[in-house]
Amino acid sequence: MLASLSVPTVATGFLGGRRGDWLHEALLSQGVDSKFVRIANESRMNVKVIDEAGTLTELNSPAPAFTDDEWRAFGDTLRTLCEPNSWLALCGNLPAGCPNHWYQNTISWAKQSDIKTLLDASGVALELGLKACPDVIKPNQHELEQLTGLTLHNLEEVMRAAAQLVDAGVGLVVVSLGEEGLAAVTSSAAIHVRVPSVPVVSSVGAGDTVVAGLLYGIFHRFSLYDTVRFAAAAGTAKVQKPGNMHPSQVDIETCLASTDIVDWRSKS
Repeated sequence: MLASLSVPTVATGFLGGRRGDWLHEALLSQGVDSKFVRIANESRMNVKVIDEAGTLTELNSPAPAFTDDEWRAFGDTLRTLCEPNSWLALCGNLPAGCPNHWYQNTISWAKQSDIKTLLDASGVALELGLKACPDVIKPNQHELEQLTGLTLHNLEEVMRAAAQLVDAGVGLVVVSLGEEGLAAVTSSAAIHVRVPSVPVVSSVGAGDTVVAGLLYGIFHRFSLYDTVRFAAAAGTAKVQKPGNMHPSQVDIETCLASTDIVDWRSKS
């Protein structure tokens, strides 16, 4: 998504077998600099099934096992790729065999190296990652409830829960609220981005597209308001696309025209 918006992007992780070869070539064809570590085992395959009613069923395979040498190679690759003042997006579930505190340790290392971090994960990996105080996190409402131990019934409660994480050291908390848009909280701002009502064709990748929108705004030095507004419009444009198809800049600009921001702090 970022590469399609002309943002220089490097992807890394683990790839193996024929599926790994295909993924590598697919990324290169989309303008992404693919710097993955090759492993002996085959990369997994995830299947998304959407029925006529729009219900999504996910069949996710377990991640392949990695050797100690492959993990070391990945660590070396990450240190080589990341430069001071760059952004490192840490996304997805940790594979089997990986310590739950891997995100936490990596964020701590990034801070020491003047590298900014965005964490988009769930469960224990997200909970532990927060202890290292990433610059940005993007939970959905359910993940925010898990983190805080609260049941959130309305926007006000979402804002207060997000503020708790900011008070604990996270720079920016952006909460995906589905058709209700985004909530974004920092130490000095609390805003609600309202998005237009659109037909949902596929929700696959919508959260990742919001992450890309945030990084796009940061890359272009947008204000906080314009950054989260662009991210919300990107996510809204994405759900109107079939499968994992990316929205275009024009698609996002169209949604931007009907995307509004409410300054929640001043309102309350």
